[in-house]
Amino acid sequence: HFEQRGTFIKKLVLERAKKAGFDAGNGPDAATHVLASDCSGLGSDCVAMKRLGLTCSHLFASDVSVKSRRFINANFSPKHLVANALKRLDCGSMTGYSCGFPCQPFSRLNGRRKAWADKRTRLFDVALKTISTKEPAWAVLENVKGLAKYYPQVRAKIRAQGLTKKYVTLVVPMCPRDLLKEHARRPRLYFLMVRRDVAVKADLVHFVRLALSDICKSMPKPLALESYWLSKTGPSVSKTRHQKAVKKNEGFQPKWVKRHAKLKKNIRSDHIMKAKLLAAPSADLGLTPRESGALQIEWARRGCPNTFVADVSQNAGRVPCGISGEVPTLSCSGKIVSFDRSTPNTLKLVSAAEKLQLQGVDLSRVTIPKGMTELDMAKLAGNAMHVDIMALAMMLAMTMVNWNKYRLGSRMRTDKTDKH
Repeated sequence: HFEQRGTFIKKLVLERAKKAGFDAGNGPDAATHVLASDCSGLGSDCVAMKRLGLTCSHLFASDVSVKSRRFINANFSPKHLVANALKRLDCGSMTGYSCGFPCQPFSRLNGRRKAWADKRTRLFDVALKTISTKEPAWAVLENVKGLAKYYPQVRAKIRAQGLTKKYVTLVVPMCPRDLLKEHARRPRLYFLMVRRDVAVKADLVHFVRLALSDICKSMPKPLALESYWLSKTGPSVSKTRHQKAVKKNEGFQPKWVKRHAKLKKNIRSDHIMKAKLLAAPSADLGLTPRESGALQIEWARRGCPNTFVADVSQNAGRVPCGISGEVPTLSCSGKIVSFDRSTPNTLKLVSAAEKLQLQGVDLSRVTIPKGMTELDMAKLAGNAMHVDIMALAMMLAMTMVNWNKYRLGSRMRTDKTDKH
């Protein structure tokens, strides 16, 4: 299933490039790719390259998470693997670069976001400086859609690094649910950057629009959501946590109790009665009373649909949810519950491994390092870029490069270096 979708993406993009009359030298298959990345997560860029059937060597990767570095090292063995991109030394030349710089400073879900006052935004400067100094043929940067609010500052930073003259930059909003008909929602902004001296001479904006239109119209539907589940119930939260939560609430009424009572007043009474049937299964999964109540309220508010997926880690009234097979955006601390009323006993807690599959990771083709806990894998999935969307973004960027020009330019630079 996963490999077929990668092949389909590659085929549609190349067909659109052919219709657009791109230069004959264009062709990612003929190139030898050297890939590098910062804020690498689980290495979605490397998984995407394999899925597209392109051979590449992994120059370097960086991530502050020890678990992410262990996962990357176990599966892709980069030449250089560092924890802090701010302290990374010059590692050599590359043909492609990617970076999913931290989204917390710009995320709308973060009520305390500080934007550029957040120190983590320095990684965006690192990414731009890496592109400016190493001059890869293409680059892909990723962040949340909340970054759109700060476009003037983004443009100023790109201009300050001299990238306006060196690169063609397209900012493309993409979501696996909308474009690829996947189950998981993950709306993001992707910066597609192609070096001007090797870029295809064509209207690249028009090409990207038509390519995305072709993808949206022609992409086959994925497997049913149930096929992503590895177990019927999923891992339950420890009973200790559940007992502590109940004990803590003894003797006083927490804020969520009043909130739940207020929300229930605006819901049909028969829907509330149906929702109460979820109380016992919720307790079996280890959900706290607040989480169980939020699940019941959100299901009742939407008319008790047959299929329902919700992130009950959020407060009632703002719980991300989806019906008809849609899965809300995965986060590191999210607790996803799936419910299918057509079959009895199908209330389940989505495991970390299942979250990885929803992010496009083929578990049969990756190695999970020993000692990786459920929480570690959940954080990997929450921080990851969706593999198939990453494959699409990289394929678009690589297709906009004239690889004959790039090889000629690299040869000329090598000759000049030898002479001096």
